[in-house]
Amino acid sequence: MPNITMEINMILNRLKSYAVIIVLSTCFITAKESEACAAASDEYMLNHEKMIQQSADIYLVKAVSKKLENKIITTTFNVLDVVKGRERKQLTISFPAFEYDEKASHQFMTDFSLHKDEKFWKDGVGRSQILTNCETTASFRLGYGYLLFPKFKSNAKGVEVINDTSDKWYQFVKERVEANVK
Repeated sequence: MPNITMEINMILNRLKSYAVIIVLSTCFITAKESEACAAASDEYMLNHEKMIQQSADIYLVKAVSKKLENKIITTTFNVLDVVKGRERKQLTISFPAFEYDEKASHQFMTDFSLHKDEKFWKDGVGRSQILTNCETTASFRLGYGYLLFPKFKSNAKGVEVINDTSDKWYQFVKERVEANVK
């Protein structure tokens, strides 16, 4: 009998060890999946002066249609003003779809008080959001205007709301582009 009891205890101890390993593995995997993005990408943080200089194309656009497919939202825009680059009538960009709280949606649609708010002018501040998987995303409302940097759409300032041509960001970008052309 003592051998049977000893064998049962050995089996139970092994099962406990396996259970602990399974629980710890599950905790590690769950923690890894819910981890926030540790650092913004270089593109997201690129200084706005450098972004303007390095952009081949910059457009003032108006969102005219959106399509959701495979967790990707593709937005089509009519070009209102070619600030820099080649002439186009329309363009499309895509971002990962994401859910946001309607009560907090103002943060995705802000124009930073026509970009007069001083916090906007700091590097890494803009409308674009960094998701927990480190992808960048932005949302668009149909009928709204945006200053779009296609090459740098994932920059914090790459897709800013512009609904008034007196907007400080729009005027700043136009002035910088014109100054570099001369």
